[in-house]
Amino acid sequence: MVWAVFQYGEEGWTLKKSDRNRIEAFEMWCWRKMLSISWQEHRTNDSMLTELGLERELMGRVAKLKLQYFANITRGSAGQLALTCPRRNHGRLTASRQSGRPRRQWIYDIDE
Repeated sequence: MVWAVFQYGEEGWTLKKSDRNRIEAFEMWCWRKMLSISWQEHRTNDSMLTELGLERELMGRVAKLKLQYFANITRGSAGQLALTCPRRNHGRLTASRQSGRPRRQWIYDIDE
């Protein structure tokens, strides 16, 4: 139930490496809570996963849903590639370039 709430709207997320690490940490936190394992027991993540007979799967689910969403967008109306519309991708149009490093775009996650 917790994972279903967590995954709501994830198709549109733009993930950085730190976000991916947090998602993996959240997955392990959920497993620890379900098994009633305290952080003071000094159990490794790998030992818990082998005991359960599982592998990490939350990031795989995130990637799968993002790719399904991408497939839906690319179908678009009348077979046109829907990514040509900047408002649809980024949510805003800017008149001038911002200073600093450009923001990570959603399409970069799809490329990876």
